[in-house]
Amino acid sequence: MLNRIRLNHTGARRFENSLAYALLFMGIAIAVVLFIAMQTLNQQNAALIRNINQLQQPGAVNQKVNAVVSAGKQEEIAAVRNVMAELSMPWEPLFRALETLNIPDIKLVAVEPNPRQHKLRLTAEASDTGTMLLYVERMSRQPIFKDVLLLMHEQTTNGMMPIRFVVEAAWTS
Repeated sequence: MLNRIRLNHTGARRFENSLAYALLFMGIAIAVVLFIAMQTLNQQNAALIRNINQLQQPGAVNQKVNAVVSAGKQEEIAAVRNVMAELSMPWEPLFRALETLNIPDIKLVAVEPNPRQHKLRLTAEASDTGTMLLYVERMSRQPIFKDVLLLMHEQTTNGMMPIRFVVEAAWTS
């Protein structure tokens, strides 16, 4: 008689199956890492292509550069412009006009130019109010000055020059 054969198609778990699963998971992990690396490289490549296109268009670069100028740079540019405005002031004609006023009882304490507004502010001391008013009147007759105004005057305790005053005048170029 023939012996009966039993076949079990499901089979018992073997070591080879565990190794196959481990290799499968490692392959999937490597594929994910490579996919992420490829995406990063594609993004970098696209950024480089954009940069190349911008460099080939000179107008676009200037707009970008102008937009990137920081507030610090703008302040520095404004300071340089102020210095240039002060240097381009008509210093010689202004001082010549002030020297021709030659009133012995007047002492200039400060000369403060404002190049943007074309104004000159003088702080001076006088022996009396009549001398102060004479100075303001003579200054208004100078052709380089216009709109001469006495802004402020005060009595001081200084024995030699008891009146301090401030005059503002616009100059003509």
